[in-house]
Amino acid sequence: MRKRKKSIGLRLLAIALLAAMMLSMAACSGNTQSADSTQAAGTAGGEDGTVKLAKDQVLNLRLIDLSLIDVNDVRNANEFLVLTAVQEGLFRTFSDENGTDVTEYAGCTSYDVSEDGLTYTFHLREESMWSDGVPVTAQHYVDSWMRLIDPELAFSYAFLATGIQGAEAYYNGEGSAEDVAINYIDDLTFSCTLTAPDAAFIKKVGMVCFYPVRKDLIDAAAASGGNWTNDYTLHVYNGPFYIADRVLENSMTLKKNEKYWNADNVTLTQINMQVVDESSTQAQLMEAQQLDVLTLTDLEYVDQWQPLVDNGTFVHVSTTAPSVTYLVVDQHVAGEGGPSGLMLNEKCRLAMSLAVDRVEYNELFYNGLNTVAYSLIPYGITVGDLDYRANFEEPLAQYADKCNDTEYLQNLFKEGMEEAGFTGELSDVTLTVFTYSPDVLTNNILEWYKQQYENKLGVKVNVEIYPDVSTWKEARDQYEYDFYTMGWNGDFNDPMTFMELFVTDNGYAKFMGGFSDSEYDALCKQAASSQDDQERLELFTQAEQILLEKGGVIPLYFTSEQVYYQSYVTGLSMPMFGAELELSRVQILEH
Repeated sequence: MRKRKKSIGLRLLAIALLAAMMLSMAACSGNTQSADSTQAAGTAGGEDGTVKLAKDQVLNLRLIDLSLIDVNDVRNANEFLVLTAVQEGLFRTFSDENGTDVTEYAGCTSYDVSEDGLTYTFHLREESMWSDGVPVTAQHYVDSWMRLIDPELAFSYAFLATGIQGAEAYYNGEGSAEDVAINYIDDLTFSCTLTAPDAAFIKKVGMVCFYPVRKDLIDAAAASGGNWTNDYTLHVYNGPFYIADRVLENSMTLKKNEKYWNADNVTLTQINMQVVDESSTQAQLMEAQQLDVLTLTDLEYVDQWQPLVDNGTFVHVSTTAPSVTYLVVDQHVAGEGGPSGLMLNEKCRLAMSLAVDRVEYNELFYNGLNTVAYSLIPYGITVGDLDYRANFEEPLAQYADKCNDTEYLQNLFKEGMEEAGFTGELSDVTLTVFTYSPDVLTNNILEWYKQQYENKLGVKVNVEIYPDVSTWKEARDQYEYDFYTMGWNGDFNDPMTFMELFVTDNGYAKFMGGFSDSEYDALCKQAASSQDDQERLELFTQAEQILLEKGGVIPLYFTSEQVYYQSYVTGLSMPMFGAELELSRVQILEH
């Protein structure tokens, strides 16, 4: 569970205290809250203790526009948010009064596991229905899971299903679909069999990429030339809401899905989502009650909005998310060490990692509100009942004092240059960092990278700016970078949700710099199948040490999210894993 601190002002306190605890973007640890916010949770508003709801049950949110609405192809946080609202899989995650994630049955009513831990049988909810009135059946889940691992589609999250018997061979083009152990039993029952026990399997299959699909509609869209990936009019929905309207790069409207099996407990009738890029505009809309929830990108408002929290206008929730931001370094063999030609050398990469003053970074750009990271796995990720990060030292923490030791850093980088066959001086090296359409904060961070590496390593840094994401992706795929900023929110509560990103040929490896190490791969594989928590802890510790000390990734900070919502919003959840916001139980109080 994530650490969480909630602040509520005095005005409308009787209403605000009743708001259900918020959940967040993707697992769980201990919570801290203000004394006021831990009081009564239940009813509010009227003198008789009952809730008084607003006439219009409409929620207004900021939208980061989606590049796709295909559940199997989901990749980004904004897609998780919308797809969790309009679609539904086996489970749905909320939070309890302490902000701890609570996963409930949704598309299924139960599941069984065989004694050997290999076969899972899922029993579906009979009343589940698509928005066109067609019942949700086991075949829709089987179709989805098989589509997820279709080698021709190459979905990024396919690796989560490769533990199923026959799935990896099929995905790699070495086996057939018929050999994959995903089996339809009857309309309300399907099963799958794993190659080895997987302690995190149930956590994985609750994710959006495992949601059911309508193959008949997908095939019809393909036959007619329709854009299934991103055309909402081609889709049907089995979640609490459905997409009623969309203007690309501008807005999206969700409306209540009356065919949803639990529609009687969904109060919102509409969710308006609008694209608002500038943080100052976001703040103005929030202050004018034209936005109801906002995760700050400009942390200066933490101080500016404290009076609004104190007087009860806003509720403020500060959460430590299962999220890490880091520098990706080009280690793809095809990239030949990036534009510098040096990124295949682990000493050069390690020198770059140690040169970053993480404390200064956090203070300069995030008001010290994030947690500096000397490791990959953030706090709150558990193995059994043990918080992994709180019990195992961060691998790079022992080098924290080296960030300003110029002589040490330059000697380490020079050793790497020599090993890579680079005959020039440090001043002859140029490292390239790139981004697209940067805002003021991003520009400042890029300039800071430049100063850090030029002053400490004695190299030059070239900053490349691309006009849009498509040209940036093209440059990335052509290995036209030495490093760039990236982040990852954990998908499920296990260290593997971070560790597997750097396993050779993982579906996301191409976005993570292409780190490849046989010993690391073997340790992760062993940890994935082990059923012994202590053994898994030791294996993860060894693997993380290898990744960090070889400069496979350069961690910067663990995210602390500053979320604000209007005090008339209640029932809002921010699960630690999954969608940033779970909206199905939100209510708008009279105000």
